[in-house]
Amino acid sequence: MSASATPDTPPAAGVAPYRALSVDDFAHFERRYHLAHRFPDFEAGRPGGSRCVVEGRIAECQPWPGCQWVSSDIGIAQTYESHALPGAPAHLSIIVVLEGEAELALGGERCRLLAGQSALLDYDVPDDPMREDTVPDDTPPPPLSARHVAQPRVRAINLTLLKTPLAQTSHRSSHSSPPISPWLARLALGNGCRRLSLSDALLRSLEESLQWPAGAPGTELMTEGLALQMLGQALQQGGGADSGEHRIAEAAGALSPRDRALLARVHAELERYPGRAHSLDALARIACMSPSALRRKYRCHYGRSLFDQLREFRLRLAHHLLREGLPVQEAARCAGYRHATNFATAFRQFHGVAPREVRSER
Repeated sequence: MSASATPDTPPAAGVAPYRALSVDDFAHFERRYHLAHRFPDFEAGRPGGSRCVVEGRIAECQPWPGCQWVSSDIGIAQTYESHALPGAPAHLSIIVVLEGEAELALGGERCRLLAGQSALLDYDVPDDPMREDTVPDDTPPPPLSARHVAQPRVRAINLTLLKTPLAQTSHRSSHSSPPISPWLARLALGNGCRRLSLSDALLRSLEESLQWPAGAPGTELMTEGLALQMLGQALQQGGGADSGEHRIAEAAGALSPRDRALLARVHAELERYPGRAHSLDALARIACMSPSALRRKYRCHYGRSLFDQLREFRLRLAHHLLREGLPVQEAARCAGYRHATNFATAFRQFHGVAPREVRSER
């Protein structure tokens, strides 16, 4: 179980083998999961070599694009900590501890989970739709970490949903993704963590899932079913920290026809002119709303923030311009990016390839 379960590429399907993970092995997870690991029990904090840290089984799959399922049945020989790096994407996670214990920390908030306990974690990044895709250096995201003390056995499930799924992924499900995006706003905590109380029946099903072979027919569908049950029970227990009655009604699709029409007008403005230096105040005037109301209602209606939507339109435009033959720097400028480095990083995260690779395909 990690502080952030948002890999760049999913692992190959198959039955999870019994593994012994050394300190050196954790470097692989750091690259894939945007993590840094610390080993407080070791004298230097981060020794090299093959000293064993974890032994057991860890299975990973993607029930649908943008969703990551990690189940683990392990023994922890050495206490370790997982710390999310600044580049970790915004996501929601439901963490379930079936045996053993773990501790989560987000900002100044801590949550210790014991056997049978669960938590919902919301990790966000500064949400400014008028800035470039990368997070400004002076507004870092809050620190997110998980601490795993040495213990004989830990069995846990981590379900993570990216708030902005990658447009392209090597995973392709044999069935369509469930329409969960409109509900993500209902679970938002605004960078926070709260406890969940999953039903005994669901906990038993999650325990049984640890024995499922990852590559067997039907396992993907059963895993998706459990993931939806976890999300459903989280929704039944209420929304996030700022989810008053008006927020719940809006997220359920109760926005007035006028609001929906005005939001569609803003959406069309971003789609038609993604390269412009839009201001929140100007968009709020188009929507005939206050800036705060626009932010809230847009997220509730479209299941994502203005910033996320503008980013997608910009990067899709840039991809089109590169295919048409524009140089990388020119495509970045037309798509609203002032810095080539920021553009290249955002483009690779969204499209899965570097800008120059797209241009070279012509």
